[in-house]
Amino acid sequence: MDALIRQMFAIQAHTADGRRAKATVLLTCIMGSEWTKTDKDADYDIEMARKLLIEFIGGEPGEMLRSQLA
Repeated sequence: MDALIRQMFAIQAHTADGRRAKATVLLTCIMGSEWTKTDKDADYDIEMARKLLIEFIGGEPGEMLRSQLA
């Protein structure tokens, strides 16, 4: 999986779908389990990074992540 992720991130994303794919891989494959914990006391930096990346992902995948982390 590491080799596939490195290959994917080496390719520049030129479209919204490409950027969405990279953000999704970052959140679901690269970030540690702490990233996905849902609690009201999440650190400010994690909360803001989540919101920004979910905004970048957008569409139905973004809404799914938003509901999981709410």
